[in-house]
Parts: sequence; C-alpha cells; structure tokens
Amino acid sequence: MSRQKTDDSSTSVEGSRPDWDAWLDAHCARLLLYARSQTRSESDAEDLLQIALIRLVRAVESGEFRKTQEQWAAYVLSCIRHDAIDLQRRRNAGQRTERVAATQQPQVVECKPWLTCQDDAVTARDEVERLLRNMREDYAELIILHVWQELPFREIAEMLDLPLQTVVSRYRSAMKFLRQHLNPDYLTK
Repeated sequence: MSRQKTDDSSTSVEGSRPDWDAWLDAHCARLLLYARSQTRSESDAEDLLQIALIRLVRAVESGEFRKTQEQWAAYVLSCIRHDAIDLQRRRNAGQRTERVAATQQPQVVECKPWLTCQDDAVTARDEVERLLRNMREDYAELIILHVWQELPFREIAEMLDLPLQTVVSRYRSAMKFLRQHLNPDYLTK
C-alpha cells in the first residue's frame, strides 16, 4: 500500500493534531500484514486497511475515539477483522445465488509476501508464510496478532470476543503446529 507524505508538520503534542505520518510509518506494514491474512488478496487487504484508516481518522478528529494513540492499532485491527468477515459473508451470499458448490475451496489469490525480512532469511520467511497460510485460520490470526502486531493476549481476547484462556490455549496449539512442521534449521533455541 503506497501513500504520499504530506508537508504537514503537525505533531502529537497535547491539544494539537496527531502526527499521522509518523504513526502510519510505524504501523502500516504490520496492519497490512494482518489485512492480508484476513483476505488472502492483496487488493482486498489494501482496501480494508484504507477503509479502517479512514474510520480511525474520522473517529479521532470527531472526538468520538477517546482512547490514546497507543490504542489506534487495536481499533484498526478490529475494523479490518470485522470488514473482512463482512466481505466474506457478501461473497458467500453471492456464491449461493449463483449456485456455486458449497464445498468449493476459497480462491487464494497470489499476493505480495505477508512477512517481510530485512536480512537474507527469505527461505525461512517463505516456509513460515506457507505454514501460516495452510494452518487453521484462527491459529494463524493469533500468531499474527501476538507476534507481528505485538498485542498482549488480553487485548486479543477482547478484540476477538473470546475468553483469555481460549486465546492462550489456541496460541500454544498454533505454536506447537509451527514447531512440528517448521524445518528445524529455522528454529532458534
């Protein structure tokens, strides 16, 4: 997702406009990663992220969103998740009207890599990404939210409307799955 920087030199000092550019620079890649994991399509991921960011801006500027800037990412993640569910429901309804077989696998559109590495560990990245794409969706979602979004389990539980112990248990199961299927050369002790 590309965006143009503005020459607006606003800062997030008490009482002044938030520094949107700095916040986007810090969070955009991770938010797009989550959107990709929810949609399996690059264009849908970018659309959902853009819609969620517009909602955030409107909520902050109207004063409707009264939480701190540290909680913006959780708000955007929640918007992405709900919009991805709505998008899938709309597509499923469209498929039913077209009498598409209910057992048909969802179309996976090739998109940019979900994960980005700054070193040369492309093979390891590809392996982890392959496993994330092929594991249960709820497991992959938890790993992305906890590892890449750096959200604590309590926030994830609130966001997904699940008991804390369920989130922790599923996360452990997801990590066990990764350890069992990941090439041992990629695991660090």
